[in-house]
Amino acid sequence: MRKILPLCTLALLFALSGQAVAGANTAQLDCTGSHAGQVLTLVGSIPASIVEVDLKLSYRGQTIRLVSPRAETSESTDFRHGIFRLEAALSGSNRLQLQAKPKSIKYRGSMGRGKLNASFGAILKDAPEPFKSVLKGAELSCIYAYEI
Repeated sequence: MRKILPLCTLALLFALSGQAVAGANTAQLDCTGSHAGQVLTLVGSIPASIVEVDLKLSYRGQTIRLVSPRAETSESTDFRHGIFRLEAALSGSNRLQLQAKPKSIKYRGSMGRGKLNASFGAILKDAPEPFKSVLKGAELSCIYAYEI
């Protein structure tokens, strides 16, 4: 005799599998600006709901790559309430901290619906070596794009 799963159990399993797929996605971050007359960029993949990062910070012809698992990341995102913070820690106090200016955030879509695009002004609260003392407080214009 075959067992038939109740419809609500199937729906729950389907919903959970959808969350697992959605959680496997990352968002793309593309930030540009200038500091002391030099071009500054921060581009790459950041966590959308998983903790993986692959970012490149470039300034004055030098590029630092922040990649999982070497860079441990945390992100706090709630565009509706003006929140975006990203932190990537390499070791000790060697970290990158990026924070959006809350009133600058403009967005369309939602992560729950599988597509979100945002733009905002941000400040580098902290930068990894060798940029630590030079880029702290630098301002960037950022675009955030997430899609399942």
